[in-house]
Amino acid sequence: MWVFDGAVALAAFALSVVALDAVSPGELELFERAPDAWAYVLVAGQTLPLVLRRVRPATVLAIIVVAFVLDRMLDYPSSTAVVGVAFAFHSLGTELPRRRSMQIGIPVIAVLVAFTAMGAYYVDSVTIGTVIVVLIATLAPLLLGREVNERRRYLTELEERTVRLERDRERRAREAVREERARIARELHDVVAHEMTVMTIQAAAARRVITTDPGQATEALTAIETAGHDALTEMRRLLGLLRHEDGQDALVPQPGLHRLNGLMEQMEESGLPTGLTVEGEPAPLPTGVDLSAYRIIQESLTNSLKHGGPDTHASIRLVYKADEVVIEVADDGRGSAAGLETNGETGHGLVGMRERIAMLDGSLTAGPRAGGGFVVRATIPRSAT
Repeated sequence: MWVFDGAVALAAFALSVVALDAVSPGELELFERAPDAWAYVLVAGQTLPLVLRRVRPATVLAIIVVAFVLDRMLDYPSSTAVVGVAFAFHSLGTELPRRRSMQIGIPVIAVLVAFTAMGAYYVDSVTIGTVIVVLIATLAPLLLGREVNERRRYLTELEERTVRLERDRERRAREAVREERARIARELHDVVAHEMTVMTIQAAAARRVITTDPGQATEALTAIETAGHDALTEMRRLLGLLRHEDGQDALVPQPGLHRLNGLMEQMEESGLPTGLTVEGEPAPLPTGVDLSAYRIIQESLTNSLKHGGPDTHASIRLVYKADEVVIEVADDGRGSAAGLETNGETGHGLVGMRERIAMLDGSLTAGPRAGGGFVVRATIPRSAT
């Protein structure tokens, strides 16, 4: 800033000195005084203060206007130093608030115009055209400076608003992650509690029949081993999560892929016909995996229902592989992408889905599909640990 303004001030001064030196003898006859030392001092007064035009716009304007008025009163030959007046008015409009710049600028313009108009009566070199030029050369830079100031203020407010929105978005994303983790923690807690209940019941059964029916006791102990393994698996995923206790959450059986038919019927009754395709040999999944797979499908279908538009159809594709299960939910509607990103009622859309998948060491992709619609594809290890 300082370098640029200094260069502008020096350039304006140098050009004015050259213009003053280049005045021809014929032109000198139109003016009362020939250039002397004071003429160059006044030229400097109209140009060199521009170096401070951004930090002291009102002071710079005052100095330059005084130098200009004295220069015209002494009737030195005209030079390009008058551009300093235009620069000063422009800086006044650019750097000061609207009301302040107008309170200073308009009265100074009025004084300059009146001064020039009086000169038209007493000085031969001043005409009515000069009065108009002075009016334009002062008012136009001031108004242009005001436009620059307003544009700068608008851009600043826009940047600040963008920063605030970004911070708010990040805050909402963090809250969404915390809420989703809390919900997953509650669900996993229920799963582990269920497994522990099974273990307790089977242990009691094994104790009762261990002497009379060793075979049945062995089956009960095997069930305990399986339930214990599943419980430990879910406990590993539970570590690190905070569970918000509200004292009102009832422990209810958690859904799984076995309830897909009921979910599809519910969606169809709500206006979203849904088809199901199963590939591979279905096999029991760990409870946490089964629950998360169901929730991902439920989340995707709910989004399609809300944002897919009328006459939307959805399809579910389940692929059972040796070491993983692949879930694909697609629709032929519109608007699903925006819904997944911002859906606050069903787990915050993709935020919640990705949180679930990350907990299971799986992967998830989502986006528009060829031919229209939206597709969500998740891959979950069958025995994630």
